[in-house]
Amino acid sequence: MFEKISFYPGKVIYEDFHIEINKPLDFEDDGLKEDMFKVQYPDNLILDIGWYDGINKFIIYIIKDFDWDNPIQKTECDLVDLYYKTETYAIYIRDLLSKK
Repeated sequence: MFEKISFYPGKVIYEDFHIEINKPLDFEDDGLKEDMFKVQYPDNLILDIGWYDGINKFIIYIIKDFDWDNPIQKTECDLVDLYYKTETYAIYIRDLLSKK
């Protein structure tokens, strides 16, 4: 799903996202889980995407220095908005890194 997004200068380190964007979500699907997609960036930044059953939404995190209790950014979204918000966060991280 994220093949067209540039995560530069990050590196995709985990990808287990097998949800088809053109199909309705099957909430019983084993593909919906907390660990679905992760990008490691310089300066100890991580972009992380997962599914959270309690809210039935995806959550996108930007984490610095592995401080999961205090994310730099966090947003909940449904499948319709996931691609756009992921691309927006990738650009946001690139901008953060360019200011260093």
